[in-house]
Amino acid sequence: MGVIRNSILQIKNEFAAFSTKERFFILFAMFSGFLINSEYAIIRPVSNAVFLTAYGSAAFPYAWLAMVPLNLLIVALYNKYLPRLGCFKMFAVIAAVVTSVNLFCCLFLKQISWLPFGFYLWKEVYIMLMFQQLWSVIHSVISFSKAKYLYGFFFGFGALGATLGSILPGFFAVQMGSESLLLATLPIYLLLFFCYYFALKQTDAGVRMKLDDETRRTSLNAFSHGMKMIGSSRYLTFILLIVIFMQVSSTLIDFQFNTVLEKSIPLKDLRTEYTARVLGIVHAATISLQLFGSFVLLHYLGVKRSHLLIPLMLCLNSVAFVIFPVFGMVSFAYISIKSCDFSLFGIIKEVLYIPLKPDEKFRAKAVIDVFAYRSSKALASFLILGLQALLGAAFFPILSWGSIVLFALWMVIVITLLKDPAKQLQN
Repeated sequence: MGVIRNSILQIKNEFAAFSTKERFFILFAMFSGFLINSEYAIIRPVSNAVFLTAYGSAAFPYAWLAMVPLNLLIVALYNKYLPRLGCFKMFAVIAAVVTSVNLFCCLFLKQISWLPFGFYLWKEVYIMLMFQQLWSVIHSVISFSKAKYLYGFFFGFGALGATLGSILPGFFAVQMGSESLLLATLPIYLLLFFCYYFALKQTDAGVRMKLDDETRRTSLNAFSHGMKMIGSSRYLTFILLIVIFMQVSSTLIDFQFNTVLEKSIPLKDLRTEYTARVLGIVHAATISLQLFGSFVLLHYLGVKRSHLLIPLMLCLNSVAFVIFPVFGMVSFAYISIKSCDFSLFGIIKEVLYIPLKPDEKFRAKAVIDVFAYRSSKALASFLILGLQALLGAAFFPILSWGSIVLFALWMVIVITLLKDPAKQLQN
């Protein structure tokens, strides 16, 4: 109790030292994260349930493979036009496109046979773009000394938004119909537009925030420019690898969960409700981890040991699923890895971006956190389809052992590549 009391007192003293502009930036940035998460908590279970009903769980690996070229195209366009449009105009364009697509899908998901597939892909990509735009600005404003506790509040407030957002599909999908829930994007994104605008107004650059002239001259070859930055930096390579390991292992458990869900709950709207309720538990669990767990991790364990702890905990979780391969346990495994991904892993990963140059924070980060983050699902798809071709129906239990191997390799990567993070973060 004394440790928690001292931590709260320290955080309170730090907040008291902030200027008015810093406080307003934190407030509007937190509300932006809240709204992005709440909208996605509504859209995600709808997309998954509609996809599962239209194609079945066996189609998920093919959707994850199709996500790679879409990711490549969107990240290339984002990196190319971000320096020209600036942060606010780019955000406004993407928010408008997201709203338009979601409203179109609300009207035509039942009528157009291929639309559930396309909407599933779109949902997976656009959420990463929204988070990318918010966090790139946060990294440009918040220092590491403040990030140790502030990032937990940013993530925690976002998890609160996701928890509240999941109530709508979790309890009203059957009454309203899954597709009708997509109408929620319009009012939420209107509020988000103003929150992001006022957050930018509190920064030194204001709503005109852009990358510098030198960076803009490389925009014609934007995607390869981001890849070159990653390839030439051991530090960025490490971030890329841990993102890949987390997303591949998360996708394997995602596939297992949806396969069992398809067999256990046959009706679309009931699947939407069950998925939303499971995700509601995920978001509720992440709140405490984000508000307190991340601060304790970074403050008492440091960056490297925190990065070692994550794969160790998830490895133990996969071992438990191997021992007890039942529906309740697969739901628990899904909740565990998703809550960790959205909380502890997300925070300690975002902290690693703080010492980077602006170009690395915006465009190298876009390659990692949008392209690699979602395209990692393609690697999991190859693994699933390969095991299925070799082993037939017996491949399903092997996926948990694959996760255990991935977590072990992840720990090796942390030990070998993350040499002295504390020194770099203090620069």
